[in-house]
Amino acid sequence: MIYKNTNKIDLLNLTSNNFYVLMDFDRTITTSNSLGSWSVLENPEFVNEKIKLESKKLIEKYYPYETNYSLDFDTRLNYIEEWYNKNMNILYKYNLTHEALLNCVKYGNLILRDGFLKFIEILHKNNIPVFIISAGIGNVITEFMKLNNCLYENIFITSNFISFENNKMLPFSNSMIHSLNKTILSLPQEQKDILQKKDFCLLFGDLIDDLYMLPKNGHNNCVSFGFLEANITENFNLYKKSFDFVLTDNSTYFDVINILKTKLSIF
Repeated sequence: MIYKNTNKIDLLNLTSNNFYVLMDFDRTITTSNSLGSWSVLENPEFVNEKIKLESKKLIEKYYPYETNYSLDFDTRLNYIEEWYNKNMNILYKYNLTHEALLNCVKYGNLILRDGFLKFIEILHKNNIPVFIISAGIGNVITEFMKLNNCLYENIFITSNFISFENNKMLPFSNSMIHSLNKTILSLPQEQKDILQKKDFCLLFGDLIDDLYMLPKNGHNNCVSFGFLEANITENFNLYKKSFDFVLTDNSTYFDVINILKTKLSIF
């Protein structure tokens, strides 16, 4: 099922050189049943099995707060910051290595949404900037896209990148990017310069919070696509109010291409 706000997309005069793409990664570029860029690092074949056990306990405690939109923002923010920092500390505590990370990505169950490779290839051929802002692990995203031969030069990834020295993980010292603070405002200036030259934005996410990647004053010039795969009945009306297009039931980027090809000849 796809909810369409065709009036919104009709208002934007999209051309092949006047827009950029802003994307989440987990459950947006990947499927809803894919491992995440955190959970893929829990493979006991390559890492200490205690990583998975302790991470699971954190998920049970904190995940309900991430998707409970009835809670006030500050309450959710405190829980999410605790969760992400504890998750990263677990990886360091149990000695994640660079080699293990590469193996987890190579042999892990990360799954691209159908049609994504076609979609991203079209964007690459037309030199359309793509900004991926993820609360996941940037090393995982980068290596996974390399494996799928789609880490093109028009793609810019902002995420939580782990540093290694002599194959060993170093303590994480950067500001943690999580689902409630990721935004284009945190991009390096040279990337801001690129998107500021564009009139419009196509935004893709799977959580309501993904909409906050773009400041409120930018949404009039944005067409947003929301992938809704969990608690569809309960969340559909909220997503319909929030996103211009809501894609459910394992929707693909072929669906996105079909929507866009009526407005843009490049698709």
